[in-house]
Amino acid sequence: MKKLIVIIALLSAAICCNAQEYNKNTVKNITNSFIATLMSGDLQGTLEFFEPNYVADQHDNFLEGRTEQFVAEFLAGSYKKGFYFITPELNRIKSMKVKKTCCDLNKNEIYANVEILMDYGVKYTVKLEMVITENGDMCFIGAVG
Repeated sequence: MKKLIVIIALLSAAICCNAQEYNKNTVKNITNSFIATLMSGDLQGTLEFFEPNYVADQHDNFLEGRTEQFVAEFLAGSYKKGFYFITPELNRIKSMKVKKTCCDLNKNEIYANVEILMDYGVKYTVKLEMVITENGDMCFIGAVG
C-alpha cells in the first residue's frame, strides 16, 4: 500500500512539474522566439508558432500555401495614427521589438504588441494575438479570409 501511495505521489508531482503556467513572460518569450525565427529568414519555421487550425484555414486553404503572404498579412498594421495601413515586405523589416504583453486567461486575452521598424524608416506597432490550444500550446492566431 505504501508503494502505491509513493507511486501516485511521484506521478502527481511529475504532472504538476509538466503543467505550463502562462504569464506575460511566456507571451514575451514565445514572441521573441517567433521574431528570431522570422529575422533569421526561416519562414517555414514561423509556421510552428501559429495555431494549427489557423494555418490550415488561412495558410493552406485560403492562401494556398503562400507562406510569405501569410506572415506578412499577420504582421500588417497601421501607422501615423491609423491613417496608413501597411502589409510589410518581410525582407524590408529592419527590427522587431516586443513593447507590451498581456496574458489574462480569465478574459481570454493573450497578446503581444510588437513594434516593427522598416528599413525605409516607417515604424508601427501590431497586436499579435494568441490562444492556448487543446493540448496546452500557446500559439498565434489571426483573421481568416
